Amino acid sequence: MLRQWQRVSVAFLAALVAALLTLAIAAASAGTMTEYPLPANSGTTTITTCNSAGHHCTTTKSTSSYCSCPATIAPGPDGKLWFTETGGALGYGAIGTISPTSGAITEYKLPTFNSIPVGISVGPVGTAALWFTEQSSNRIGRITTTGSIIEFALPVAGSQPRGIALGSDGNLWFTESRTSGTATGYIGRITPAGAITEFAVPHAWSRPFLITSGPDGNMWFSDEGTNSVGTITVAGAVVGVVTEFTLPSASAGPGPHGITSGPDGNLWVAEANTSMVAQVTTAGVITEFGAPGGPAGIVTGPDKNLWFTEATNTSGVGVMTTSGTVVNSFSLGTTQYKDPQGITVGSDSRLWFTEEFGGTYGAIGAITSS
Repeated sequence: MLRQWQRVSVAFLAALVAALLTLAIAAASAGTMTEYPLPANSGTTTITTCNSAGHHCTTTKSTSSYCSCPATIAPGPDGKLWFTETGGALGYGAIGTISPTSGAITEYKLPTFNSIPVGISVGPVGTAALWFTEQSSNRIGRITTTGSIIEFALPVAGSQPRGIALGSDGNLWFTESRTSGTATGYIGRITPAGAITEFAVPHAWSRPFLITSGPDGNMWFSDEGTNSVGTITVAGAVVGVVTEFTLPSASAGPGPHGITSGPDGNLWVAEANTSMVAQVTTAGVITEFGAPGGPAGIVTGPDKNLWFTEATNTSGVGVMTTSGTVVNSFSLGTTQYKDPQGITVGSDSRLWFTEEFGGTYGAIGAITSS
């Protein structure tokens, strides 16, 4: 009996040591970062000049470089991460994809020069496509996982679409910032077939930015112009009803950016200008918490905490609990201002984020949560 007890004790202790070792390794690896620079975004132009007689010609070459400037990022139906490049393809704009296993990057040039793609979202299940906004060319685009692109022009001229997300109704919902004068912004809806409907935000100076599907089934968005958080009804008797809730720090110009559904059943909003993260209930009750580095993008991590990019005061990635406690802030280094923006969770359970000014032309980063 004694020997049997000793064998059980040894097995238990061995299992306990192994478990503690696993936890220690996991804790040590939390915050491990990998950065993937985007490919060169530059080209050479050849110019030939001759005298009036057409003789004595001189050929000169000049090289132009653009910042690819990745903005937002989303998981694709193919297991890869897909992101927008506002200056990619030498200013045309591009949609990029990166493999979470190899880090291999592929870029797809958009058809229109200076299109400035901003938001990107996976489409309905089974469509093998992603949807994105083109802020300057006033279009919504769809790209398949093989790189085939279709664009849909928006009815309202100069609407400047930015954020986009899949709704609980199976349609894509997007924001239109409309920055000219006091003109109101819009929330748009596009069906998988390309039919578009636009709903006006009932507030002057509104500038809807990013958007997400909320825990109540409606869409929720950040509004930079009115310094508020808004919601629009997606289903029910009346679709398209917009309600906005002003942030407590509105007088300080919080600059709400990223928005996500949290694991606590609330919305969470990153406030870049005031360095805060706001918790918003579906009834519109708002609580703000201090956060480092001017939060821009925000997402719920695999660890059920809120992960956000630090874009203004520092270049880094922060993590906060749903009680508002900042757990950590992971620096991207102090030698270069990288301006991290969008953030999402990859199929490998790492947090993936864009670096607008990382590397030479922009970069994509990944960080472990545990």
